[in-house]
Amino acid sequence: MSDKRDYTRFIEVSTGLLLILSVLSVLLAFLMNFDYTSPNASFEEDLDFLNDNLMIQQISAILWIIAGSVIFVLLPFYLILFLKFQKGMHIFNSLVIMATALSFFKLGITGIGIYNMSEAVATENVQEAPLIAETYLINIRQSLLLLKIGLSLFGAFATIFTISRFSEVKFPVIGSALTFLAAPVVITFTWLNQDHILMTSALAILLTGLLIIGSRLVNKGLEVKNPPL
Repeated sequence: MSDKRDYTRFIEVSTGLLLILSVLSVLLAFLMNFDYTSPNASFEEDLDFLNDNLMIQQISAILWIIAGSVIFVLLPFYLILFLKFQKGMHIFNSLVIMATALSFFKLGITGIGIYNMSEAVATENVQEAPLIAETYLINIRQSLLLLKIGLSLFGAFATIFTISRFSEVKFPVIGSALTFLAAPVVITFTWLNQDHILMTSALAILLTGLLIIGSRLVNKGLEVKNPPL
């Protein structure tokens, strides 16, 4: 019995820590996300804009790869801990987690590809640069779409996570309420206007709620109950 409880506590702590790391990695990647849009009128000026921000592009791409990787590592621990509660719901949410991780990972890989093109073009004759304009445009559009899909899936995961098995795992009410209320706003404004103040506020509330839930899981796993006398 003691060994089983120790195993459960390990899973609870691991899941909580990975949830916290996932939230922090998504937050950092979102804050450092490179905005490919620019007010320039010509492709040559756009290239200059990209070439002047090579390091930021690289950092942004790496952070999205890290975010996707951490979320993917969270998946098996999430399944082990929650699969005994409403199996169908959590299997579906595990697929959402996987899709979120793959979207962020693919976003990072696409960002690395754009960075590599920018770095290569920086050493070429700028007169030849328009020949790859279509490739640039396709990759940038893909990165913008992947960001929208990834954030939407992350919001969907958070929504399902908070409503699936509230009572059994004793989620904190404040954290669950914040996450549940903010997630639909994040999903909506991800597609409408990511620069809107409501998007920023809702994402901050969503991540705060998940951090509270993650902390509760860690604390629950670390609790040591005294045996009855």
